[in-house]
Amino acid sequence: MRNIFIVLLTLICVITLDSCSKGVKLQGDIKGAANQKITLELMGIDSTYVIDSTRIGDDGLFELNAPVASEPTFYRASLPSGKTITFIADSIDQVSVHADATVADWNSTISFDNSDENTLLLKTISEASALQSKLQAFAQNSSTLSEQEQEAKSNELQTAINDYKNNVKEVIFNNPRSFASYYALYQNIMDMPVFDITNPNDHVLFATVATSLNIAEPNSKRVQNLCDYVLQARAVRMRQQLIQEQLDNAVVTNSPDIKMNDINGETRKLSDYRGKTVLLQFWISTDKSSRNSNKQLAKLYAMYKAKGLEIFSVSLDTSKVLWEDASKNDNITWVNVCDLLGLSSKYVATYNIRATQGADGNLVVAIPQNFILDKDGQIVGKNLFGTRLDERMAELFK
Repeated sequence: MRNIFIVLLTLICVITLDSCSKGVKLQGDIKGAANQKITLELMGIDSTYVIDSTRIGDDGLFELNAPVASEPTFYRASLPSGKTITFIADSIDQVSVHADATVADWNSTISFDNSDENTLLLKTISEASALQSKLQAFAQNSSTLSEQEQEAKSNELQTAINDYKNNVKEVIFNNPRSFASYYALYQNIMDMPVFDITNPNDHVLFATVATSLNIAEPNSKRVQNLCDYVLQARAVRMRQQLIQEQLDNAVVTNSPDIKMNDINGETRKLSDYRGKTVLLQFWISTDKSSRNSNKQLAKLYAMYKAKGLEIFSVSLDTSKVLWEDASKNDNITWVNVCDLLGLSSKYVATYNIRATQGADGNLVVAIPQNFILDKDGQIVGKNLFGTRLDERMAELFK
């Protein structure tokens, strides 16, 4: 009897130790990072926090551990240099990774053993990182380029952005049940989201992933949040469509107030300029006509500022970097604001600036558009450009 008790006790201990040792594990080797500290973070829905850390061995080997995951979860391993490895793990997954810290293009050296999900995730992260590097280089060096070079580079970058979005769309449509697709939906480049759920074309991507993952992982909090997000966005879009239908035949006769921040973060209000003649313009940095219009506005502002002209430019950009760069190169010294919401800005509807579907399927808006406001804020001119705008300004300030 005593022997049976000892055997049972031994089995209980073995089982207990085995269950305690189980959990998510990241193991692998990183060349050129011997004796460096590597930290493991759990990327929660609302916050990211450290759960383990260790020193990489002289041979480059390391192992990091996390508690058992009840659903697919995102983790990030970080080196002191800022280099990171993002991966997905579920339950008691053991993920094996290899990398080389001596190579400048860090992401190109990362590889996972027998993990299609993490290989797919790495692909989207690598492409986003490469695009961000291009945009950062342009922002840093644009002042040294000629106007023609800036325009050519801007067009090149816009093509790169479109190519990236198309690549990610292909990943999502081919892998709608993958959490790598979920991650791709929320990626930011230059601190700005790549996909906008309020855009009908992007909304399809969110809805596709939400529907597919809800079948595969209905109990996942991330999936539940995504499904709620899609439903809320759909409800908002339906309300906006109803409002737009009411606005389609409306004529703006006075100027509703606009309140936005300028490049320096200072709040500007259109109503603050009552008592002056105001030229209100809607524009975007990537539109050639808008950039040409800025040149004309610069001349008009120099001619009539002393006589009481104020210009209030509203950018429909979603990238602060591109907006700031264009504003600097176009020498915009007048009021220049942007909420970085693009066509989702409420002022697009307020001023009945209608969006249409372009040849590529994306929403486009006829810009630039402008409104001339008298001292009482009444609209006395709309969409005047070139000589017509010059003549109208001459009439108002004769």
